[in-house]
Amino acid sequence: MAILGVLGTAAFIFWRIHIASQAARDLADLAGEAANLPRKMRFRSKANRRAVETIDDPREAAAVLIFGVAACAGPITEPDRAAMTHDMARLFGISEADATELAARAAWHVSGMVDPLNAVNRLTDIVVENAGNEALSSLSPVLQASAARTEMQSADQSAFIAKFRRRAGLA
Repeated sequence: MAILGVLGTAAFIFWRIHIASQAARDLADLAGEAANLPRKMRFRSKANRRAVETIDDPREAAAVLIFGVAACAGPITEPDRAAMTHDMARLFGISEADATELAARAAWHVSGMVDPLNAVNRLTDIVVENAGNEALSSLSPVLQASAARTEMQSADQSAFIAKFRRRAGLA
């Protein structure tokens, strides 16, 4: 009986230690979640916005404008994409590889837009705030060239460029 009593007591103590260690693990997990909560909330707020609202880099904003004006006329062809990428490399003074990456992001942003015309004001403001008016005056001819590359100029492209020029103070 004494042996059974000792074994029962040892089993009870072992079970209580197991429960206590499990509670400590749960408490540590909860503390870890609390520490990551601000990061999670920032991610959720960004994820819930439209893709174009996450742009804060003036080069990326300008690239989206360049691709946006071309997209107003329909799908962007591969030769047009290559020419716009080359124009961006020259305009921004970056390598072709960096321009290709920037072009891929811009094309992704534009593909997610229902109407590229709606994003002109926000994107133009980003360029003005971060790069200045000189950047806008050098961006305007690139937008014109991007629109001219398409087989047929559309009224949407003309409206896009006019809206850009008005917002930039170039009109």
